[in-house]
Amino acid sequence: MRSSLRQALAVFSIGAVGLVGYFVWAQMKQAAFTSSLDALPDGALLVATADVTTLRKSNMFAPIFNESGEIPGLGNVKNVCGFDPLERVTDVAMGIPAAGSDGDFGLVASGKIDAESLLSCAGKVIEARGGRPVVNPIGSFRSVRDASARAGGAEIAARDGGPILLGAGTYLRAMIDAADARIPRVTTDLLHERLSQQIGAGALRATVVLTAEQRRTLNEELARGGAEGSPAAAMIGLGLAVSIDTRVGLSGVVACDAAQPCADLGRTFDARRTSQADDPLMRLIGATPLLERMTITAEGTKIAARVDMSSEEATNLVERLLLLRQALQRRELQDSLEDKRPAPPAPRETSEETRDAGASDAATGDAGPARDGGTRP
Repeated sequence: MRSSLRQALAVFSIGAVGLVGYFVWAQMKQAAFTSSLDALPDGALLVATADVTTLRKSNMFAPIFNESGEIPGLGNVKNVCGFDPLERVTDVAMGIPAAGSDGDFGLVASGKIDAESLLSCAGKVIEARGGRPVVNPIGSFRSVRDASARAGGAEIAARDGGPILLGAGTYLRAMIDAADARIPRVTTDLLHERLSQQIGAGALRATVVLTAEQRRTLNEELARGGAEGSPAAAMIGLGLAVSIDTRVGLSGVVACDAAQPCADLGRTFDARRTSQADDPLMRLIGATPLLERMTITAEGTKIAARVDMSSEEATNLVERLLLLRQALQRRELQDSLEDKRPAPPAPRETSEETRDAGASDAATGDAGPARDGGTRP
């Protein structure tokens, strides 16, 4: 009897261990790193992604990827490192934590990454700036940072096969923990996920989820601006996607906490769209036809906006926006140079006695010595 009991307990123990092992294995399998989003921790204010492979092939975004990529004071990264460390990147994600300190952010780049070459390149960039690169192992990653820079500065981490992580503050450590599946990822956030599904697929995608504290701040700002009770206070999140195919589509979504203010806000957005269509700046960049075609609808607690355009329209829009950005940068540079110019000398003040003497000479016709140095008759 005792022998049978021992055998039953042994079988039960082996079965329990096997069951636990299976669940651990299944969890690890589900938590495998598959995209750049998997390196962003839960609790993000903003999440943005870019399908770099698609963007590189598009006429619309080719001008952006063909820019020189100069680093101020260093020149082109390829000239510094001997190669472009981002050539093999296929997708990028960015996250900003909702409760982070100023400067906290995270960038993730996935692709066929050679960690050794990348970290070496980062070290060369730091040295070229006069810094001192230091490499440290963190989890399954190695990071490089400038030991001479202030604490909390941005640093880069990478592992073979990817991803590349760029972060500031404590956020980089959280990103590494998320990539290693030690903490929850942003993909587990229900509202971010809901917004992501509602905006649909896209080469560029972004979602924003407001915290309770941020919503209180929004209400206070609206009240101070004389807009207390505005339906904008009902916003809890928003999303935007840019799809690139035979045509280019822009899809936006706003999530609200109640249906009625959502409907009111939708009408406000549509009225704003109509008024902005006649704005001179919108005409200058070629956005007026797009605003005229855009549809904005409110349904329940969701506002949806959509507009489609041809590839030619999209390319012209991006090119004009780039030209506008360059003009603004030149203007900022000009304003900065003007601010640094020395002030003109102040006019010399004359004493009261000198003014009185000058007035007396004018009254008596005594104009002083002649301009040619002679004397008056």
